[in-house]
Amino acid sequence: MAGSLAAVWYSGAGAGRTVALTLLVVLAGWYGLVGRRAVRSRPVSARTACYQLVALALLITAQAASLSSSFLLFALIPQVFMLLPLRWAVLATLAGNVVPVATLTGEHTYPGLAATGVAVVVLVFAGYFGWWIQRIIQQSRERADLLAQLADARAELAAAEREAGALAERQRLSAEIHDTLAQGFTSILMLLQAAEAAPPEQAKVHLDRAARAARENLAEARALVGAQPPTNLTGASLPDALRRLASRLGEETGIDAGWELVGEPRPLPAGTEVVVLRCAQESLTNVRRHARAATASLRLRYLPDSVRLTVVDDGVGFEPADAAGFGLHGMRERLAQVGGRLSISSTAGRGTRLTVDVPA
Repeated sequence: MAGSLAAVWYSGAGAGRTVALTLLVVLAGWYGLVGRRAVRSRPVSARTACYQLVALALLITAQAASLSSSFLLFALIPQVFMLLPLRWAVLATLAGNVVPVATLTGEHTYPGLAATGVAVVVLVFAGYFGWWIQRIIQQSRERADLLAQLADARAELAAAEREAGALAERQRLSAEIHDTLAQGFTSILMLLQAAEAAPPEQAKVHLDRAARAARENLAEARALVGAQPPTNLTGASLPDALRRLASRLGEETGIDAGWELVGEPRPLPAGTEVVVLRCAQESLTNVRRHARAATASLRLRYLPDSVRLTVVDDGVGFEPADAAGFGLHGMRERLAQVGGRLSISSTAGRGTRLTVDVPA
């Protein structure tokens, strides 16, 4: 706009210059009031059409007053192709060039044939230039849409990851609570029931054991809240923790509980030890609650590339295919996390053998 005003100003004096300058100033105001919002909006709307018609009329009138106003075509033509369909943009471009071509022909600057050639060149150039501009605009919009879709996809993915993380954490806490607190409360309840039915001397033993189980359960709860290792493994090896579990089973239930260690103990990854310990706890809890067994044995065997836990009882047994409890499901999930495997052999009335194999 400033260049067009300067060109008109230096084109010479007279009424034509005054009229052209006035119209160009009006055109600048028209752009500020309507054109800016029209350029930012999607074509084609009533606002864009109105803006283009008025702008073109002001330009043509200014060209008629002073041909130097045609310098403004360099600013208006790109807007035309941005806001109008291609064929209408070409027509608007031709209309904007009518005055310059007619003036140059009338002044015999170019003969009629040359003027026609100029008009054809303008038409071809306008068509190609308009197609090129609209192609760029279309690609820009497609990229903008693609970026918006990618942003939405990233937001959805982030939300899905948060939901998956929350679900995984809930499942982990459910398994930990089942394998620690729930089992501890079951042990305390059974000991209290045994104390109620026992003579005073024996009742005191059961109450002491219930108090010890409550303290251990409280320690497990604190470890769970603080994301610490199980209390059974704090300051103790995995074989020691399993031996204590077998001893506790015998003390609290009267079951003849045996313990056996095969192979040379060696340090295992913390996650592996926790999985083996939890599987042993769940297995002995099932023996305590469901098996009605007289004897049970717990064996830990260190193999060259794995560790194997075996729990055997002579209880009532069950049908493994019909087992749908949370405990066995939780064991399988824990073992899947470390690449382990669970196998159960049981027959009604003939006891149960549970085997856990974990890579080590």
